[in-house]
Amino acid sequence: MTELPVVLDIPLAINLAAVFVGALVGTVRAGEDPKVDVVGMFTLAAVLGFGGGLVRDILLGNLPPAAFRDARYLIAAMVATLIGAVALYYVARIQRLLWSLDTLAIGLFACVGANAALIAGLGLLPSALIGACASIGGVVLADILQGKPSSIVHVGPPNAIAGFGGAVTYTALYSVIDDPWVTIMAVLVTLGLRLTGPILNLTIPQPRRRAYELRRRRDEDRRKLRRAERNPRNRNA
Repeated sequence: MTELPVVLDIPLAINLAAVFVGALVGTVRAGEDPKVDVVGMFTLAAVLGFGGGLVRDILLGNLPPAAFRDARYLIAAMVATLIGAVALYYVARIQRLLWSLDTLAIGLFACVGANAALIAGLGLLPSALIGACASIGGVVLADILQGKPSSIVHVGPPNAIAGFGGAVTYTALYSVIDDPWVTIMAVLVTLGLRLTGPILNLTIPQPRRRAYELRRRRDEDRRKLRRAERNPRNRNA
């Protein structure tokens, strides 16, 4: 077997910056819901800030999660909540910048999640799935807390695919290319896939629902015809 490289070492400052950006996105999301109070804003900020890391650590059995072992992650979410609560209008106006920074954070979370899974001894595909879960776990948890259907199961931009693409890129090149280039390539793949949504108006394709519905209707008509043929009254009519 090929010897695995060392653990992916992303500086704590970059990790905290990613959590802070994700938390700011959470404050904007909370501000769009008129029923959310300050506590709810902090909850959404924290979930979108390091929820993916929580999902990753729980799936890998790395307990307690890293976000709870270092108070600075919670402090970053609190600072983002304070800024959002005081200056929500101005934070909402830089959503495009936040979206770009959040995309970089998704790529980083995908790399860190995939790296942790590989170090734990998982195979390439499970590691890529762990990385994808780490990249979008915060969004899924936020949807659950707000009582909304998860956005990753509905028609929309390729956010989950972007995280999965970044994780697949990382796991595929993990043993071939040295860090930090493999991380940079994975983040660029994540960015490129996610940009196809707003730039090219691409969405994840739906299943062939129309053909499925026509087939069901045709089968139902056949069943009705058979029942009518078996019924003497209908035959006499």
